Amino acid sequence: MRKVSPVEAKPASIGKRIRRARLTRRMTQESLSEMCGVNASYIGQIERGEKQPSLRTLTAICRSLRVDLSSLLEADVNVPDAAVQELLEIVSGCPAELVDAVTQHARVVVATFHKLRPPADPGNHSDTTDS
Repeated sequence: MRKVSPVEAKPASIGKRIRRARLTRRMTQESLSEMCGVNASYIGQIERGEKQPSLRTLTAICRSLRVDLSSLLEADVNVPDAAVQELLEIVSGCPAELVDAVTQHARVVVATFHKLRPPADPGNHSDTTDS
């Protein structure tokens, strides 16, 4: 797996924060792009970290999402990992009863995983897998 330098990670991090803010407000890329005066595909490229928006575009995005520029530029300390973020995106906009059912199933899966998981090796202090 290729390592990503901090410089390369910044546009992707900003894009993820923009996506999270957009989804929280239940906005589509199209509606955000219309409010910002840019193409919807450009918003997608920004969110995926493929393009770096100008300060003018970034300011328009912040205004449209009603977020501070600093919230997009500062590093998040409590950002959920990609899998958790994906789960949030999957249930976003679903009826409450469906979200409750998914939550109940997730609890069962996690409890079962913990019951079946072999005890941790006391000599191995790493939580990572071999790459």
